Amino acid sequence: MQQQKAWNNACSDELEALHKRQVYDLVKLPPNHKVIGNRWVFAEKSDLRKHARLVAKDFSQIEGIDYEEIFSPIICYETVHLMFSLVALEGMYMTGLDIKTAFLYGKLKEEIYMKQPEGFIMKGHEDKVMCLKHTLYGLKQASLAWWCELEAFMKTQDFH
Repeated sequence: MQQQKAWNNACSDELEALHKRQVYDLVKLPPNHKVIGNRWVFAEKSDLRKHARLVAKDFSQIEGIDYEEIFSPIICYETVHLMFSLVALEGMYMTGLDIKTAFLYGKLKEEIYMKQPEGFIMKGHEDKVMCLKHTLYGLKQASLAWWCELEAFMKTQDFH
């Protein structure tokens, strides 16, 4: 029973993160629009914390309607070596970071409607769906949208 409560709390934390980032609005599904599904992905961290992520079921997305282009950035190891070398030569300090909600920063150009997650359908709004404003893990265009946001931010910091 305690395990179930821990996983339930992990799901609630994920939904709270989506709400804080204003990833979606609850709306009635407009006529002639389809709705995509989602699923929960669960992981237990090394410190035994429970982590749940709501993931869109991208297999129902149609190219040209639900997305135009896909992209997955890959690492160039020569660039990593260069960065380490510069840090060492300049006596700098380097840290790493992991942005738990990185993909939630990508803005969507397309209209995408998703079902409310099973077990967490909002009372009084059972007939509504999530109109996504930002990308969600699992969407085909999530990597590209996140990359565009990162690129725009880097330009504001005078990186080219």
